Amino acid sequence: MSVVKFKLKHFYLNKYLITLFSKKKYFLSYNYKYKAIWYRTYKVASRTIDHHLKQECEPGEYIYASAMGYIPSMFSDYFKFAFVRNPENRFRSAWKDKVLRSNYFGFEEREHERMKDINHFISWVETLDVKNCDEHLMAQSSLVDMNNIDFLGRFEFFQEDFSYVAKKIGLKDFDTSQKLNKTEKIPDQEFTFEQRSRIFNIYRKDFEIFYPEHHNTLKP
Repeated sequence: MSVVKFKLKHFYLNKYLITLFSKKKYFLSYNYKYKAIWYRTYKVASRTIDHHLKQECEPGEYIYASAMGYIPSMFSDYFKFAFVRNPENRFRSAWKDKVLRSNYFGFEEREHERMKDINHFISWVETLDVKNCDEHLMAQSSLVDMNNIDFLGRFEFFQEDFSYVAKKIGLKDFDTSQKLNKTEKIPDQEFTFEQRSRIFNIYRKDFEIFYPEHHNTLKP
């Protein structure tokens, strides 16, 4: 089937029709060449995965879509995968990148300075519905269709896990050791037990589903 027919059957139908009636939407990347669907989880090597998935693709063979609904049965022969990251480390990365390095969330100047204090930022995120908010702070369990996934990799074992994905879809000549997100290094800040407990409560479901081994150590 040609790329045009694939796009008409899958992408445009989902984006312009199914999305209108879908209660649940996902940030999907379609790869027609390798017959793969990637559920994007932001702050989890997304730039690196995107780079590898679109290499050697002709125009139209790879689509980096916005949040949209879809019909899983239409992709029964596609390899569907996602990557997750320890929620505490993902939260730290989002704060450093979107608050300390920039003002991604568009805070007023005085409020932005306050948000550079991790306690204020945690307090702000506690007011959000992490099942439906900005994708960089959204719970990973809301970004991945757990009922329709073939492989769930971990950021902590990225090289090994992405190598498995590449083998399954036939992707060759990739180097996962190349870091594409080359932003200025900001030293990690150690969180207190109280801060870690608050982050745990925000992303409790993610910890319970993806990182149960950390559940008891972080539970208040």
